[in-house]
Amino acid sequence: MALISKIRKEVKRCIKKSQFVKFKFEEDFQKLFNLVFDGNFVQAQELLMAFSDVNSKNSSKSTLLITACQSTTKENEILTFVQFLLQKGAYITKKDASGRTAIDYCEQNNLCQIKILLCETADLIIAYNIANFF
Repeated sequence: MALISKIRKEVKRCIKKSQFVKFKFEEDFQKLFNLVFDGNFVQAQELLMAFSDVNSKNSSKSTLLITACQSTTKENEILTFVQFLLQKGAYITKKDASGRTAIDYCEQNNLCQIKILLCETADLIIAYNIANFF
């Protein structure tokens, strides 16, 4: 009986710890999206090192790439962060809850350099896939 009691206590302790870690992860995850939206890309890159998936979506189904393209920061700063995300494997064609992609937001916000980069990158990916298909 004492062994079972100890096991129950340990399981409860682990569950509480797991819930805390999950909450902390979600809190940091939302902070990451807020940093990107506000144009704090250097801080976002530092925080992003803790996350393995740059294609995770927030509550509005936006990826970090989409969120970066929604930012109203200077285009050069956004471009540097977008290049970082692409190097980390960001998906260009993901859509948010409104059905819009990062390219759509580039168009809306007149982010011409970034739109060109995303389109050229998508073209390269398509060409690579076609070449390896046949």
